[in-house]
Amino acid sequence: TYENISSIQKTSSIGADIKPIGEIFIRLLNMIAVPLVLASLIVGAASLHDVKHLAKLGGKLMALFLFTSVISVALAQVLTVVIQPGMHMTPEAKTRLVEAYRDEIKAPVQQEYKMDLVEFLVNIVPKNPFKGLAEGDFLQIVLFAILTGLVLCYIPKERAKPVIAFFEGITQAMIKLVEKVILMAPLAVFALISATVAEFGFSILGTLFWYALTCFIALALVGFVLYPALVKFLGKVSPIQYFLAQKQVMAVAFTTSSSSATLPVTIDVTENKLGVPNKIAAFVLPIGTTVNKDGTALYQAVAAIFIAQVYGFDLSLAQQFTIFITCVITGAATAPVAGAGLIMLVVVLNAVGLPVEGIALIVGVDRIINMCRSTVNVIGDTMASVVIAKSEGELGEIKVKD
Repeated sequence: TYENISSIQKTSSIGADIKPIGEIFIRLLNMIAVPLVLASLIVGAASLHDVKHLAKLGGKLMALFLFTSVISVALAQVLTVVIQPGMHMTPEAKTRLVEAYRDEIKAPVQQEYKMDLVEFLVNIVPKNPFKGLAEGDFLQIVLFAILTGLVLCYIPKERAKPVIAFFEGITQAMIKLVEKVILMAPLAVFALISATVAEFGFSILGTLFWYALTCFIALALVGFVLYPALVKFLGKVSPIQYFLAQKQVMAVAFTTSSSSATLPVTIDVTENKLGVPNKIAAFVLPIGTTVNKDGTALYQAVAAIFIAQVYGFDLSLAQQFTIFITCVITGAATAPVAGAGLIMLVVVLNAVGLPVEGIALIVGVDRIINMCRSTVNVIGDTMASVVIAKSEGELGEIKVKD
């Protein structure tokens, strides 16, 4: 029994106190992301010259994204069934986690999340593109930018030229701003990781060791086996050089846990170090950031099966297939910001009738796993850029050193 309590506060620590440095870094990157995506995608679409070329490029891209998403989710399901992480959690640990994180999952549990694919596709078309820009809705921004860029190909060149030049100037200015902001990356990375460790510690990993291990193995196989294989055989690029050239991208994605926050850095590195021309990078990366989230999709599959195992649900083949299809769709529909994957997990759990309250079992380590899956997501985007550029015969040389 506790009496006469006036307030409850977390103990102050250096790690938590320096977190604002990292938050400023993330805000700066988010500030750059929207104007950079809009401007670079308009210029990129305008340089494609015709709808047929755009459709060809888009077809290749969607086929590649669908292939990697299917492989990722299927691999995650197989690993989770084989390792059975949910069978290693004791009833006491389950009760302790549910009690500890009950308040944190209250909002997702109380809301009814339903995945309506038709509505999702309809909402891609913005009623007001400026509202989409203000809210950072990347799907709407991408559609508006592509349509604007294509239309510029069909108006007189003397009228289109100053518009394209304006957006080219915006793109170059934003990339230059990225180069300046990234100078604070080492300090920001240190601050964000320190804050994460200070807030959650490593003790929670002991309870959720097998679940976290399953996620890490699945993410490693996709990010460091599947993607490098595609880069090697389809992009004809050395995987070692590929990773060395984009180590900065991986570091930013890991610490920010956000594909959209990392996007300005991803565009800069993909163009200047991976040798992908602007018109392809500007087209592939914003779309990839929006719909290519294999790391998130496989995490949702692992989490759903883990929760089923902990609660003693014996999933049928039909339920496993439902999880597979739902994770492929929700992975693409998840917003490219930190923590959004956890919310979309509610859709997956509802699809197969699993208790949404089970999210409390995994929320303690979600931040750490989120950092890893965001890294895999951005690696998938750069991989797609390299492969598509190679298929178009426009891939340049990789620059490992500045």
